[in-house]
Amino acid sequence: MLKVLVLCMLASAAYAGNLLYSAPAVKVIQAPVVAAEKPEPFDFSYDTKDDDGNTQSRQESGDGSGAVTGSYSYADANGLYRRVSFTADAGGFKPSIETNEPGTANANPADVQVSVQEAPTVKVKAAPVQKIIKLVHAPYYHAPWAYGYAHA
Repeated sequence: MLKVLVLCMLASAAYAGNLLYSAPAVKVIQAPVVAAEKPEPFDFSYDTKDDDGNTQSRQESGDGSGAVTGSYSYADANGLYRRVSFTADAGGFKPSIETNEPGTANANPADVQVSVQEAPTVKVKAAPVQKIIKLVHAPYYHAPWAYGYAHA
């Protein structure tokens, strides 16, 4: 027991004297304080359309006081769309949404104005008719009866 006590005392003394572990010195550098620049007015926009007829667009403009207004939108080739118009200023981000996406409803959750229109009717092409093939039990193959489909 005396040995354990002596070892504990030596370890404590060594640790206190930083003999067992020496951490590298860390120099703290404070980032320079940079004055915020005054926002400058700006305008930008883009429109794009892919090979399938889907479109995306975005437009923004800043007024020089830090306020930004704009919109972004998506429309697919079937006529479904979503357009978000917004204002972002000292009062926060205030969007207004127009859409005809199925499953949406006119509502104003969390101060977001949502305006829903009826979705367009989409015509779906009929799939080709398929022949039904009956697979029968083969004498050397012990599988149960099964039915499958094959393309014409």
